[in-house]
Amino acid sequence: MLPSATTGVPFEATLTIVWRPTLKGRQNLEELVRADTLKTAVEVAQNLEATDVLAAQDAINAALGTTDLARTRHYRRLTASVALRLSPESREVLVQRRTDAERVRRLCFLKTQLYDHPALVVLDQLEQRPGSLEPHQVADLQRLARSIKASDLWWHPMLEQWERVGRGFNDPENQNRAMHVLLEALTKLNDGPLPDSEPA
Repeated sequence: MLPSATTGVPFEATLTIVWRPTLKGRQNLEELVRADTLKTAVEVAQNLEATDVLAAQDAINAALGTTDLARTRHYRRLTASVALRLSPESREVLVQRRTDAERVRRLCFLKTQLYDHPALVVLDQLEQRPGSLEPHQVADLQRLARSIKASDLWWHPMLEQWERVGRGFNDPENQNRAMHVLLEALTKLNDGPLPDSEPA
């Protein structure tokens, strides 16, 4: 197994090594050759994505073919190559990740291109279910789209700032007091009473 830059998706590898001992040979030389070659392969593989097995295989083989790495005091490595593959489990993980990434991209596209415009939400549903939308369903869809847009443009940023104000005070009483001050400021800014709410 060789680690990849894609977390949790390793390569399965088969190493082929041709080598020759030097006059200063040592015991367990075969294990040393294997360990040195594997170390080089791991160093390269962990920076490569498992999504492109052939490109990763080419990169590792290029590194294994470097002359500087082929000669040591104990052996001379004549050739070394690796064949990479992915296990069925790893392939399944990659397929699921691609599916998830595509779903996120689609949701982001829909939010930007569709749900920021209430009228388009209704048209989308009419296209998918022609003639099947009741007037109250149309109104619900428009309300939903407006709510999503308002949340991004106004409520969500405001609530984030609200939480930051509260975190700026260690004392719960001061936190509560700060929330009251913010609420009063928002009331004056709005030139009218805001709905009743308990400060956080």
